[in-house]
Amino acid sequence: MQRAEQITRCPDCGQQLRVNPRHVTWCDKCDWNVDPAPEVDRTPPWRRRLEHRLADALYRELESGTVHRPGWDAARISAHVLSGLILLLPLLAFLVGVGLLVFYRPLWLSGLLALLAFGIAFLLRPRATRLPDDIYLVHRDEVPTLYAVLDELADAIGTRRVAAVAVTTDANLWYAQVGWRFRPVVCIGLPLWAGLSPQERVAVLAHEFGHGRHGDTRSGWVVGAAWSVLGELQATFAEQHGDRIRREFGYEDPTGATLVSRMLNATIGVLVSGVAWLLERLAFRSDQRAEYLADLKSGEIAGSEASAHALERVLLADTSYRAMERALRFPTEIDPLEAVRREVTEIPAHEIERRLRVSRLREVRTDATHPPTYLRTKLLRSRPATSARLVLGIDRSRAIDHELQPTATKALAALRASL
Repeated sequence: MQRAEQITRCPDCGQQLRVNPRHVTWCDKCDWNVDPAPEVDRTPPWRRRLEHRLADALYRELESGTVHRPGWDAARISAHVLSGLILLLPLLAFLVGVGLLVFYRPLWLSGLLALLAFGIAFLLRPRATRLPDDIYLVHRDEVPTLYAVLDELADAIGTRRVAAVAVTTDANLWYAQVGWRFRPVVCIGLPLWAGLSPQERVAVLAHEFGHGRHGDTRSGWVVGAAWSVLGELQATFAEQHGDRIRREFGYEDPTGATLVSRMLNATIGVLVSGVAWLLERLAFRSDQRAEYLADLKSGEIAGSEASAHALERVLLADTSYRAMERALRFPTEIDPLEAVRREVTEIPAHEIERRLRVSRLREVRTDATHPPTYLRTKLLRSRPATSARLVLGIDRSRAIDHELQPTATKALAALRASL
């Protein structure tokens, strides 16, 4: 029998609301309390309007037409030109250093100036993509079922087979081309992976392989190398943790180093941030189009509904991680990953719908490389439904979990030790 305290009314429209103490109480009619803790967005209004127009225009174009591979439009060409100019900076600094040593005198002064130029060239050098230190690599003989599924996916999509599989405790799943040989690697985040059904796992993996098949601007060598340079510059000319502590406690460096640091951050740092924003805007259409294309490729392989469900499950990534972390902090007889599965399975459809609406409110900005989740699921479901070309049965899915268990145990033990 329904208890009285389980029902309330929306203060805005008066609709009856069912109260679930484990989830947010909100109104699906007028969106009251749909986002009880909205994020503070300090982005200038003009930039928000521009980003919203870009995202909305691209979606309308894709919804009414054919989603094709990103082409060489003016924005993409401009992104590559800007990236090429960025990559010329370390070469220019190196040549300046050589020129100083050869043509400038006195030698002691030219040596000092050349050393500075070589230092700048070293700082601005492009970096190859590297794997994070906190991941665990698993080899083919350790997880043969997983590699077999990945090989089937790669062959079905028409891309290269993975060179390695990594495991992490982050609530994420990603695909990267690592090193100067651009070897494909898939990284599986345990909390996200544990909360997915077998066919949703196929959908997420197929989406990531879709990037390997069609690519995006960031995955190319020119733009990717430029981003590595900008990332290093942003990390160098930004307020550091020690700077924030000194500022909060009102400590002033008597040597003036703090003042110099602030001046560099306010000049070079702002310039670098502006260039990074411009490059992101130029690459926006290509990157966002590649995400939609990867979603549709995922729908072709795993089935459109499974792909849409997988995108909705990704919205629960934070919930999955918190469930895993809680199970590690307060251990019981239940395995932490099993606790994640139970937590995700018990989330009602009403709460998932709320998070989709929150994604519509929060993710209209295009700073992230992914389009808003609600638009991605809408595009998948607005097109004719597709059936799965590759089906992952429950037995194979459980076999993968069994093969990953030793590595998962090590990763979870390391995370527990750090909590």
